[in-house]
Amino acid sequence: MSTQGPREKIIGSVDMPDINSKEVLDVLKGMKAITATGVATRWNLKISVAKRMLNMLEEKGTIKMVTRSSNLKVYQMTDSKEA
Repeated sequence: MSTQGPREKIIGSVDMPDINSKEVLDVLKGMKAITATGVATRWNLKISVAKRMLNMLEEKGTIKMVTRSSNLKVYQMTDSKEA
């Protein structure tokens, strides 16, 4: 007999953090593997918003994709100081 009851559904935010802020860049530097799931979890975002954020950072040259599979892209910070 299960007494767990209904699970609370957690919905991520659609408000993206400022990708130019020092806090965001410091957190990304501390991540071993930067993925959409990791970013979404860290800032409580929807996966689609996290993917958009990572695409914007890649276009800026702040991060680069190191590997990908059919449903997962893994990024790392670049060494450039311009971002």
